Parts: sequence; C-alpha cells; structure tokens
Amino acid sequence: MEVSVKAERPAVDVSITSETSCLAARVREQVPALRQGEEGGRRWTYLDSAATTLTPQPVIDALSDFYATETGSAGRGGHWRARRSTERYEAARARVAAFLGTETDSSVVFTRGATHALNLIAGGLRGALKPGDEVVVSAMEHHANLLPWRALAAESGATLRVLPINGRGELDGEAAESMIGARTAVVALTHVSNVLGTVNPVAELVTLARRHGALSVIDGSQSVAHRAIDVQALGCDFFVCSAHKMYGPTGVGVLCGRPEALERLKPVELGGGMMTSVSEEEVVFAELPNRLEAGTPPVAQAVGMAAAIDWMEGFGMAALQRHEEALCAYALQRFNEVEGLEVVGCPRERSAVIAFGLRGVDAYDLGELLDAQNVAVRVGSHCAHPLVRELGLCATARASFGAYTDRDDVDALIAALVEAGRFSG
Repeated sequence: MEVSVKAERPAVDVSITSETSCLAARVREQVPALRQGEEGGRRWTYLDSAATTLTPQPVIDALSDFYATETGSAGRGGHWRARRSTERYEAARARVAAFLGTETDSSVVFTRGATHALNLIAGGLRGALKPGDEVVVSAMEHHANLLPWRALAAESGATLRVLPINGRGELDGEAAESMIGARTAVVALTHVSNVLGTVNPVAELVTLARRHGALSVIDGSQSVAHRAIDVQALGCDFFVCSAHKMYGPTGVGVLCGRPEALERLKPVELGGGMMTSVSEEEVVFAELPNRLEAGTPPVAQAVGMAAAIDWMEGFGMAALQRHEEALCAYALQRFNEVEGLEVVGCPRERSAVIAFGLRGVDAYDLGELLDAQNVAVRVGSHCAHPLVRELGLCATARASFGAYTDRDDVDALIAALVEAGRFSG
C-alpha cells in the first residue's frame, strides 16, 4: 500500500473570513505563551497543538485560584477545605460529562491522561478475553491505543488485527466490514489520526462493532478540542481524551464509558478512595467512578480542565472547527508554492493536522531550520512508528493548528519552508 504524497488538494473554499480572523485575534490575546515565545521582536509561530495546546490565561487563573483559596484533599477529611475541594472536583466531573454528552456524571472517570485511560480499559479487561478472540485496531493508531491492546492480546491468547488504510490515508471500509466479525471482542480506533489528520467514520465503525457484540474504544485525543463531541451519538462504549490537548493542564484526562461497559472493567490500580471496606479476607470496591480512581484525585487539574471547557465553549465549538478547517485549507493551497514539498495523505475529511516533508532535507534538520526561524513544528514518527514505516518514511514534519493559529502563522511557515529549501540536496 502506498499513501499519496504531493497529494491533490481538496476543492475547498480557502478564504479566511472575518469570523475566523477575529476569532484568532480574540484567542491570541488570552494566551500568554505566545507573547513569551517572541524573541528579538520576532513573532513566534506555534504549530504543534496536536502535541500539546498552549494554555489560556483563564485556565491558568483557575488553577492559581484553586491552589490559593481552595486546596484540600477531595473525598477525605471533615474540614471545610476538604469539603470544598470535593465539591469542586465533582463539579468538574459534571462539566466534563455535559461537554462530552455522557449518560451520567458517574460515567466520567478522571485519569492522568488518555494513555492512562487506555491502559485502564485494556488492563480492566484482563481475564475477559480468551484464545480465539480478536482485538481490532487501525494502522493509524498512536502507540497509546496500540501497545496496551497488543499486550492484552499476547497475555490472553487473542489475536490482534490491524485495519489497513487506503492510498488517501483513510481507513479501508471494505476491510473493516470483513475484519470485524463474530470473533471480535474489542474495536479500538482513533477518532482523528495524529499523523495524517484523517477524521475517521467512528460512528459507523462503532455500529459495526456493536452488531457483532464487540466493545468499542475511541481515542478522542485529537478530536476533542477541534469539534463538538457527543459520546452518546457516537455510540461507543469508551471514549478517552487528555486535557493538555484541549487547552487544559497536563496530568489529567478522562475515561468516559457507558455505565454497563464501565462495570465490566476490573480495577487495575488499588489504594485509597476506590474501596468502601478492607478486611484481612476481602476488599469491597466502591461504586463507579470511584473504584477506578485510586489514590489522591487530581483536583486542581480537573478544575483546570473544566475551565478549559468553559473557555472553548465561550467561542463555540462549531466556530473553532470552521476556523481551523479554513486555515488547514489555506495551508494546503499555499504548500503548492513550496518547491519539493510533499504532503503525506489526502483524506477527504481532515482535521487540523498536516504531515509533510521537504525533498532533499532530513525531517529532523527541517525541524531545526524552521525553529531557527521561530516556527515550531513536530518532527519524528509522532508515537506512531508502524504507520510511519507503512508510509515508507523514517520521519515527517507535522504542522498542527489550534484556536490561536491565524493566517500569519501559515504565511510564516511557508516563508520558513522556502528558506529551508535552500538547503535541499
């Protein structure tokens, strides 16, 4: 299989409207890292939001205010600070539940991030799979949604199967129809590829999985900040994401699940807060979500995540999506001006991620050349080694957009690429 490079550009409207220009300007005023990143009076162009988003001031303020005035150990202690901390933690849970459209607040389990959440799911299903069962993942998975399933399959005797992609960098629908069947126990897919930017038809694939009685797991790390999410509409059993990819703090994420699916998970981590009683003979686990949240909860981080949701929804998720799609289309058009530039993949529906290379320039050298011009991109295999190898590449550069990205950022990238092209060959 060969994925297209120097792909044809989608026929889209590349105009940058006044709505998108005004939105970016409003956002940028609230992101202090953009000002701090400027050196010698030069603009700093940050195009690595798929790795981590920059934190807006309202989120920083929410974290600072909590630490200054409300710090306490949630779920523990009889004093007012402990009670207030518990209230803030549960309010944050309710905010996340409303944002993602879960069935109940208790359908939200706070984790250290998406990787932790995926390991809780795979580890929680230990003992539920047997030889002859199959776990289906896609060829475009981040290692976080591949390695836990590979380990579970090896331990249980199940078979790990990989959905291929077509020449555009999209999942092969016919292969999915034939691969997901009676033996399938779990289907684990990324909503949006962190390399190709492909937006996968996860609702259709979740329906296919359910038809065969398989559990469905969706990694929403690359979608949750870029489009409205309704996990009930998607129909998945589990949905995971990380706060630091949605303008929130590091060290926190969520595992959302249908109540009956969460009940199937055995606790992987044991400790305080996830049980109601312990004797020499037995442990009685707490109800959901507490049984999956061992140890001191990440209260400040959860408060920061809720603040990030408030911040995003203040602009409107539909407006953020339109803004980023317009910028992505504009960037793809302008890439045609750069001699030797090759875009990896041409999915018909792309999120705010573009992987590319410059002929004659090593990807890591390209990253340094761009950094020297105050343009920040990601280089490497993006924690997706099997996919990058399947593409016939060793590494790529990757530009990824956020709410604060504007037309000037794209223009700065193009100018830096033209300059870097002088070093090709």
